[in-house]
Amino acid sequence: MTIPRQPAFGLAEFRRRWEGVRGEMEEAGVDILVTFGPHNVFYLTGMDSENLFDYQCAIVSADRDAPVLVIFEFELARAENSALVDDIRSYGPFDDPIAFTLAQLTGLPGRRIALDRNTLAVARYGSLTAGLAGYELLDAFGLVEGGRLVKSEAELELMERAAALTDIGVGAATAAIADGVEDRTVAAAAVDAMYRAGSDTLCWGPIVAAGYRAGAAHSTFNGHRIGLGETVFLEITGEASRYVSPLMRTVVAGEPSPEMLRVEAAVTSALYEIRTNAKAGASACSVAALGLTALEPVLEGRIFHHYFGYPVGIGYPPSWIEALGFFIRTDNDRPLERGMTFHLPMSIRKYGEYGVNLSHTLVVEDGGARVLGSSPAALAVV
Repeated sequence: MTIPRQPAFGLAEFRRRWEGVRGEMEEAGVDILVTFGPHNVFYLTGMDSENLFDYQCAIVSADRDAPVLVIFEFELARAENSALVDDIRSYGPFDDPIAFTLAQLTGLPGRRIALDRNTLAVARYGSLTAGLAGYELLDAFGLVEGGRLVKSEAELELMERAAALTDIGVGAATAAIADGVEDRTVAAAAVDAMYRAGSDTLCWGPIVAAGYRAGAAHSTFNGHRIGLGETVFLEITGEASRYVSPLMRTVVAGEPSPEMLRVEAAVTSALYEIRTNAKAGASACSVAALGLTALEPVLEGRIFHHYFGYPVGIGYPPSWIEALGFFIRTDNDRPLERGMTFHLPMSIRKYGEYGVNLSHTLVVEDGGARVLGSSPAALAVV
């Protein structure tokens, strides 16, 4: 049986990416870019594997149309299936991957090399830079990440598919919640529903935190039995060809308290202000300030992280957060751009007691933001 070639996107989408990165390189005076992280390698080449531990890289040269993909030879079948580039060079199990990479750089024109140092182990980065003595070495961060911040229509189509799967998972999890049910059962219901509906492998979660765990950040299921009056925090994404659309929802087993309802009103107001005002050209800090104003009445005595939006799109373990250097926060004065995508984690917790956590994943557009998915951002009561 031959392995089918099934890249997530067609050649036109990859050409758009290559041209964008080469444009960034030209502006920065970079001749050669070497990037190592799975997100960037996937973005530039299509290479997609569950192997996140063996060395790989993509090499972009100003004089070449497409990147060179360097991988462990054990991964060649995955490259044949997922990568769109033709120039794939593999090193063997007894080869030094850094020496192999240096050999691929020999003869390329130019002396200014940008290295993606944030995703390479310190020892390997040291070996690589030692082998590049005589070159001018630059930090590559932003050359690929800047393009990844703004999603294409093809990327948004996958995120919309992921959002539909997320809605299915949230619905199944909510339906599973009842007095006495274990939190693990709720998580299982979400995963089962999303996988049966067509989700690819999840990069993270689902998170199900009930009772006191809903009031403790980054908790998840551990066998806790849900009790009446407890909040159950759900944070879930489906996944379509590595693209995600995460969602926070909170369910109350029984009746919510007046305090919970006050917090819900502030959280939903913050979400409204952000999605209404997150338009192309608006500064991230001005949008965050509107969210903060909405939340301020309920912040005293409660926990909030002050991130009003973080970028999402490509999801690889251990997180769906994209490390692109851009957050909707009160200390970021950079403008939003059409096509940026963010998860808005409006999560207010009372320490060790409850959480009211609601969110949207949205796309920045000219007149405001478009929400992906259709799940209502409100406390659900079962």
